[in-house]
Amino acid sequence: MEYLDLSEAKEIYKQGKNVTQYLRNKYNESENTSEIIEIAYDLQAGSYIESVSSNPQKAEVYANELSNFLKKHLKSGDSLLDVGTGEITTFSLILNNIDIKLSNVLAFDISWSRLFKGKQFYQNNNKTNVSIDAFVADIKDIPLHGKCIDVVTSNHALEPNGKNLPILLKELFRITKRKLVLFEPSYELNSREGKERMDRLGYIKNIETEVRKLGGKVTDIIPISNTGNPLNPTVCYVIEPAPVQSMALELPKYCVPGTDFKMENNGSFLISKDTGLVFPILDGIPILRANSAILATSMF
Repeated sequence: MEYLDLSEAKEIYKQGKNVTQYLRNKYNESENTSEIIEIAYDLQAGSYIESVSSNPQKAEVYANELSNFLKKHLKSGDSLLDVGTGEITTFSLILNNIDIKLSNVLAFDISWSRLFKGKQFYQNNNKTNVSIDAFVADIKDIPLHGKCIDVVTSNHALEPNGKNLPILLKELFRITKRKLVLFEPSYELNSREGKERMDRLGYIKNIETEVRKLGGKVTDIIPISNTGNPLNPTVCYVIEPAPVQSMALELPKYCVPGTDFKMENNGSFLISKDTGLVFPILDGIPILRANSAILATSMF
């Protein structure tokens, strides 16, 4: 990310205006870029926790419904990844309702600030002995080895990435062994007013069509009853990724973003000896975005 003066964007957010729309106008972008999404969500860090705290019953009801769908597709010993986890609020509540023993639980978001807040929320609200490996990443370049996650889930994480949906699905297919259980808005099942809103905000559409183009299969589309915003209805998309020839890994493994170059953790950095790249770890959270890489061959 280039150095930016975010004072104006902060003021826009404080006024309750749409930050992503402001940033698209400011940087002359017709769609939401990764940088715009990162800035917008980073400015909101803590707001989702405040929302859950102000109405915990509503958050619990929503998470309970999602967990009931998700656990139908989980098996004992599975690895589970939540993409675009935000402040880990909904995912924390979902995990509290899953009694299946998982081998690994991972979660990532594009914003470090949201994960920092989210780890605190999880510590305070976790009712299980499950630990979450949280890391910063971009869905377009996931820092995990191909076919190393059994089940991938999301909660309105793909939502703002309208023009990049095929890229995101292709990357999710790359890392997923068995199923994607995505809780995302449905353009096709939305009202006219809702569709106009989704178009204006650059939200995703045509998930089923894009999955089919990539060789995958949507096996179920189930509307969620407890949707918070009627103009943004949540749907459970159960997806089987396109089959590939690459060998699956038994357990998740960090790699250079978007590749199968494995990395090792030395406590301060994640190191790729194959590429000479290192990625920093800030307050226990690895920052695994391509633009955060440091070329440091002298370390090896």
